[in-house]
Amino acid sequence: MLARYTAGCQAAAPKSVEWAKRQAEFERVYGGTALRIIQFYSPNGDLMEGDSTVICYGVLNAKSVRIEPPVEGTGVALNRCVSVAPQDDTRYTLIAEGNDGSIASESFVIRTHPDPYKLPNIKRFGIMRAVSDRGRAVFLLSFQAENAEEVSVEPRAFPTLHGAPNGRFYVMPEKTTTYTLTVVGARGRKVQQQLTIQVPPKA
Repeated sequence: MLARYTAGCQAAAPKSVEWAKRQAEFERVYGGTALRIIQFYSPNGDLMEGDSTVICYGVLNAKSVRIEPPVEGTGVALNRCVSVAPQDDTRYTLIAEGNDGSIASESFVIRTHPDPYKLPNIKRFGIMRAVSDRGRAVFLLSFQAENAEEVSVEPRAFPTLHGAPNGRFYVMPEKTTTYTLTVVGARGRKVQQQLTIQVPPKA
């Protein structure tokens, strides 16, 4: 009987040691009066432009807390999540001040990327037909664009168009000329495509 009891105590000893280690770790992290940031993260660190996410944080022994850049709803709490909608890659920094004047901070970056379906795109830019005007070739060019806020061409053949997804225009170059179509979308993003029109030299 004594042997069984002794063996049972020996088997329980490792658990007691493990519990003591966990208790010591808990006291190290959560005990005392020192200022501590116990969590600061976002569940989604990679956003599509226009989307939102949350930042979650928790502090111990803090008299004030703020997030830079400023985020509405921030305050001292063990567990709190606040909503953010960054327009560009943004580094968020949690700054906590303790009752003794100590400062603790942590930071991370939320990255953003454009929605590929909202990027400007040129689907077509080419010659529809060519006609002759008193011996000179006149070319009818056409284009088709997506997500266009502005459309222009160089050499300039028409004023800048605003929100024109499709168009056609005439040109009458005197020599071989390369036309560059520029489509500008949201946030100033742009795409270009070139078209060269061959004009034979004059005899």
